[in-house]
Amino acid sequence: MVSIRDIAKKAGVSVTSVSYALNGNPKVSKKTTEHIKQVARELNYRPNAAARTLKTRLTKKIGIFIREDRGIFFGDILSGVIETCSKFGYDVVVCTGEKALDSLDNGSVDGGLVMDNRITSKEVMRLADAGRKLVVLDRTFYHKHVRQVLLDNENGMKQMIQHLVDLPTQTTYLVTGSNQNFDNQIRSKAALATFSDLAPNREISVLEGDFRLNGGLEAAKIIEREWNGEPTTVLALSDSPAIGMQEYFQKKGFVIGRDILLAGFDNSLLSQYVTPPLTTVDYSTELWGNIAAKVLLQLVQSDDTHDELIPTSLKIRTSTTG
Repeated sequence: MVSIRDIAKKAGVSVTSVSYALNGNPKVSKKTTEHIKQVARELNYRPNAAARTLKTRLTKKIGIFIREDRGIFFGDILSGVIETCSKFGYDVVVCTGEKALDSLDNGSVDGGLVMDNRITSKEVMRLADAGRKLVVLDRTFYHKHVRQVLLDNENGMKQMIQHLVDLPTQTTYLVTGSNQNFDNQIRSKAALATFSDLAPNREISVLEGDFRLNGGLEAAKIIEREWNGEPTTVLALSDSPAIGMQEYFQKKGFVIGRDILLAGFDNSLLSQYVTPPLTTVDYSTELWGNIAAKVLLQLVQSDDTHDELIPTSLKIRTSTTG
């Protein structure tokens, strides 16, 4: 196995210079660094991962803690995380199950991306107090070892409500998700506040649902019973229940975009291909993964970093415009 002593001998420099050059230390000039790296390539040098970990206390791995039932959403986030980490020489470990946090406790990963509400904020605090570096994507959390990379739910909801209040309807329903869901909490609060600002006299009926395809069916049945024959606005706080309600309403003879002006949030793949396509709020899950990974790597390397918001934008489609 080629060692840094072999590189130093062939390059005509000290072992210390080789170590500095291979680890990016600016104490060695750029010209010398390039020469040393060229010699290392010629000798097919491969660093000893175990020795590197002992010296730097870094494993060059990060963990991602996310509910495994998130489907395509999980895949897109993971894709963004892997893309960014690979650029910086880091591997990504998907951590799930009852003992998922062991990888942070025992130091087998350098930090973690958390998007799993089964991991309590108390556990996040315990890990942060122990010096573990974390980025949360599903809650607000303030600690010197924790950063937040969250969706700009408020801006997306404000854009949506600005569109909905201009529609020719008097009756409006807001179909929420679980009270345990962070995005639902923020979207609900922003929706009601924006309706209050822009249409203070409009009565908003709030119906509880869930962020699943059939999560809005009970709400849809209530809306059907209360329908007065006039165009009615229905805003679901996620695309999944909106799409489930769309199918229900269509089976009952309602025309989406005329009788029911329906909107969602998330711009899921299905929202683009249902008929009519769904008005919704868009954001890039891959970008979310990119930025979350970048922030975590900066935090792990003790670089100056800060919280981030992932931008959102309105996608107006024929489910609200007819």
